[in-house]
Amino acid sequence: MVTSQELVFKGSFVEVKRVESELISNGINPIIINKKQSAILSGFGYNPNDLILIYVFSDQLELAKQIIKDLAI
Repeated sequence: MVTSQELVFKGSFVEVKRVESELISNGINPIIINKKQSAILSGFGYNPNDLILIYVFSDQLELAKQIIKDLAI
């Protein structure tokens, strides 16, 4: 079954790592999009104000939103 990905959170590296850890401990495997790190590794410039994005599959969306809400970040 193919499901789409939904954006659930965007924030700084520290915030994203906290949310990622909590999602993984609850059985959700988040998809992390870090354009800043990708640009650095590729040798391109980057915008230091870019936020890191967390996506989850749509069937895990409600649980992920509740976990993030409980973290109060």
